[in-house]
Amino acid sequence: MAKVDLPEGDGDELLRLYALSPKMGAAAGRFSGAVYTDTALPTRVREAARIRIAEVNQCPVCLDTRTTSDPDGLTESEYLGMADWRSLTTLSEQEALAAEFAERFSTDHLNIDDDFWTRARAAFTDAELFELAVCCANWLGLGRVTQLFDAGVSCRIEY
Repeated sequence: MAKVDLPEGDGDELLRLYALSPKMGAAAGRFSGAVYTDTALPTRVREAARIRIAEVNQCPVCLDTRTTSDPDGLTESEYLGMADWRSLTTLSEQEALAAEFAERFSTDHLNIDDDFWTRARAAFTDAELFELAVCCANWLGLGRVTQLFDAGVSCRIEY
């Protein structure tokens, strides 16, 4: 049950939350859309970061979201094991770095040290690191909006 009065309708709560302010809701939707359609990051890299932030945020919608459009995406056991990503032996170097970046971005961004940047820049281009940061900003911010307003907690999103 959302924390604010949502417009009536049959749409899911998250879409109805965005409808409270159509211009801001549309902007949030475009931002989210760009994260999935305009990034060059591989699906597994993107999803390793996204699900790690979902765990930090404890956003039920984000935790329940899965990529189904890419057969080479994370497996269900990897999604469920991402809270302990350091022990997942199936992650590539980029995927593990993406999970670490997402975790640090969302919990201690001011202490991302030179050691991390050296490792990250050896595995990613500068453009990829920028895209990863923008994606993380979207998931962290809009995931917290979803969680804060308790909107959309009953929907499962697959893309």
